[in-house]
Amino acid sequence: MIKKGVLDILACPLCKADIKLEGNVLVCANHQCLCRYRIEDDIPIMLIDEAERPCPKCNTQRDWLEEKNLLKCPKCGCELRGYQ
Repeated sequence: MIKKGVLDILACPLCKADIKLEGNVLVCANHQCLCRYRIEDDIPIMLIDEAERPCPKCNTQRDWLEEKNLLKCPKCGCELRGYQ
């Protein structure tokens, strides 16, 4: 289990928003981002390319375009640019 002090300093690597613990998954609190990061052996896996990236509009897994620092939904086209 992740300690509260550690949770308080973690931020979403994409948008830098706060992270909240939901069961055994860390979820970005930004309603446009919503990336979900798994926890393995009490270690958060905070990698965008390994995260669940649900689209806030249609819930489809968004593509991570690392070279553009962009999440893009293949279904509805919704985009979210990462923190600059």
